[in-house]
Amino acid sequence: MTEPVLLATRHGATAWLQLNRPQAMNALSFDLVDALLPQLQALAQDDSVRVLVITGSGKAFCAGADLKNLNEPKAPGEPDILDRVVELLDTLRTFPKPVIGAVNGLALAGGMELMMCCDLIYAAESARIGDAHCNYGIVPGGGGAAITPRLLPLPIAKYLLFTGEFLPAQKLLQYGLLNDVVPDDQLSDTVATIAAVICQKSPIGLQRAKRVANEALDKTAADALRDERLASRDQFRSWDYREGISAFLEKRKPDFRGY
Repeated sequence: MTEPVLLATRHGATAWLQLNRPQAMNALSFDLVDALLPQLQALAQDDSVRVLVITGSGKAFCAGADLKNLNEPKAPGEPDILDRVVELLDTLRTFPKPVIGAVNGLALAGGMELMMCCDLIYAAESARIGDAHCNYGIVPGGGGAAITPRLLPLPIAKYLLFTGEFLPAQKLLQYGLLNDVVPDDQLSDTVATIAAVICQKSPIGLQRAKRVANEALDKTAADALRDERLASRDQFRSWDYREGISAFLEKRKPDFRGY
């Protein structure tokens, strides 16, 4: 029986999506993208899910788009693999809930772009990360050149873009691309612990804070602060805000409901 290309599991309020094409380093093929998109759409609407974790099977997190799909003939107007991968990355980038990347191994090209769509990134010590597009004469199409300079110093971003080299996760940690690098056998437990902490917070509050933070770099400081104040005012009207204040005054843990 053929193994599914995507493994979906739940641990409490945390959903885990595990790319499961280890023989192809979890490269993003049409069937894997087709499996991921409806899962993301369903999880975005599922109020019982508060955190999403993305990881990979085997020795790779994700090696990017499956190059075997690039030369497949397409009917006029039919999406090619780049179209589908960009749709996936856009969906993940705008996912309304906190997303944690658990980088278990190689994260290359589109795999690095996928990783950068996550809000928090934890990597195994053995993980290596690189843009790699230039190794095959390809220009990044999902954020390799557009997003990397927002997350790394420009000379480091250009080094990855120009050399195609895969750098150890520990080296990129010092530049702030990752939240932490941990021993390989501790990656899942570390991410699960962080996810459990986040799951205890107000879902609607985190959704509002995430949106403001994501959009802040595209605005002036004054506009970003104005947006933040509006989000804060909206939160004042929520159950979670009233519950949080009540819990503080009553010296108990809040019971957030997400509305």
